[in-house]
Amino acid sequence: MKNWLRISITVLACALLLIYVVDVRAVWQTLSRCDPIWAVVALGAFLLDRVLMSFKWGLLLTIRGYRVTLTERLMVYCSSMMWGLALPSTVGADGIRILLVRRFGVRVDDALATILVERGLGFVSALLMGVMSLLLLRFLVPDASEYDTPLLIGIASLLVAIVLLLLSFNSKAVTSVLNLLPRRVAQSSAARLVSRLHEAYRSLASDRGRLAWFFALTLAEQLLVTLCYGLVALALQLKFNLVFLLAAVPLAILISRLPISIDGLGVYEGIFIGIMSLAGVRPDDSLALSVAARIFQIVVWLPWWLMLVARTGALRPPAESGTSEPTSNEPPPRRVATP
Repeated sequence: MKNWLRISITVLACALLLIYVVDVRAVWQTLSRCDPIWAVVALGAFLLDRVLMSFKWGLLLTIRGYRVTLTERLMVYCSSMMWGLALPSTVGADGIRILLVRRFGVRVDDALATILVERGLGFVSALLMGVMSLLLLRFLVPDASEYDTPLLIGIASLLVAIVLLLLSFNSKAVTSVLNLLPRRVAQSSAARLVSRLHEAYRSLASDRGRLAWFFALTLAEQLLVTLCYGLVALALQLKFNLVFLLAAVPLAILISRLPISIDGLGVYEGIFIGIMSLAGVRPDDSLALSVAARIFQIVVWLPWWLMLVARTGALRPPAESGTSEPTSNEPPPRRVATP
């Protein structure tokens, strides 16, 4: 989707919410009564979320034989999110993360392979959480038979996603596709790059123990995000139903991952407001909760971004084209013995 179209959808979605759904003054009033003690607790939970995300990524990097410290991973993760605020969904942030981690000796193809696995398993876990959210709504909301169709679609999508993920680790998958291509294309440098990338990607499935641990931590991290929202609600002194919050946050995150707006702005808030309204939460309060959560996230990212800026001296995100090897002014790969 074109950038101008994403920007237009973002502006339109936000404008519709602010004009027809919420009262901006009421949103500000809710934000202004934030309790500082609960705010600090919520910031701690958001920091724990970033630590968990960075720790999980380290499991995949370790399978590929890299030693990148947790602090370095936090700097890369949070900096990519800061620079990715102006980019569609999480795709742009992932690209920045690939370029940033090169500075710590990780090859582009290895970094890309870990992020592809991270996103694949993350998408499956997000679909699983989405199905659980729809089940909660199905049995919590009176006369909620309209959720039957989305629930069936969600279950079918989850099964398809699992099958596709398993097939993606199959070494014959890429070989079969390349064999269908003309010989000239199959022997091109691009085809060799795809083969090398898939080999790195497939190797991550060789350590099933770490991969299972990664998936379990991914589910835990998604539950932690809901806890973060609950703490933000307490900071804003909002009354909320935790079960509905468990339904609203995963579904809104899942749908906002579609690359149709900038960082999911407007799309996430619309879904979140709609679900929370089923629990009797005012749209003004739901929007205030979402806005406060975004602000808290940025506050958590900011120090790690500043640390990376101080270390590299670069205020702008890296923009050089990726290659499979670090450039001459970058450190050599930090390989460790693969288990």
